[in-house]
Amino acid sequence: MASAQRPILCKRVADMLKGSSFSVGDRLPGERRLAELFETSRNTIREVLCNLETMGYVEIRQKSGCYLKSKEGRISWEQLRRRRSQTATRQILDTLALVLPGLAREQAARLSPVAVADLENITARLGEAIVNFDIAAFSRIYIGFFLTLARVSANDYLILLLEELQAAAHNLDDAGIGLAEARTGFLFEYHVELFNALKSARAEEAQTLAAKCMDAFAAMVLPGEWPGNETTR
Repeated sequence: MASAQRPILCKRVADMLKGSSFSVGDRLPGERRLAELFETSRNTIREVLCNLETMGYVEIRQKSGCYLKSKEGRISWEQLRRRRSQTATRQILDTLALVLPGLAREQAARLSPVAVADLENITARLGEAIVNFDIAAFSRIYIGFFLTLARVSANDYLILLLEELQAAAHNLDDAGIGLAEARTGFLFEYHVELFNALKSARAEEAQTLAAKCMDAFAAMVLPGEWPGNETTR
């Protein structure tokens, strides 16, 4: 098959995977069967499967076969921003829980007076969102607090990560039961303590409080499901 035709065959095979009854993790038919289905040679199918592996659709396991890895292919930020599901919400929370405590610890001793003022302003806006029972605003502002810390770090990768998580925060908006929960009081109290720890350059305390804030926030968004949802004083 001419090289110009291979992208067309890649698309045909990818379309078959998207529309088929295969589930992620399923083993695909062998090369011979796929070659018959698409009326081409086994060598061409082998090349197509290698291309699809690079694109994130399949995983080729030596001496085992080819397995469906994703019906979406390699995930992009744009795809993640469009997701609205409890799984997406849980993944956002898992990522925040891994990143935020360490970020708070590392930046506690690096804050300029301007950064402290920005964080104080964001904390006030969090309080307003609670008063207004606005979980949509609260989620974006909450992540924005840590995005400010990321910008202090000047780490472009970290900044982009938190910008994208903030853009995907609509998943958090839809998941919870609102800000009227009693746990919200814990969250804001912990957050004020976190701000004071950051302001005073108490790095270890900031890390601990960021983890407590994250547990309270996640338990509010996914009540009854988050491992840290028993957070208490």
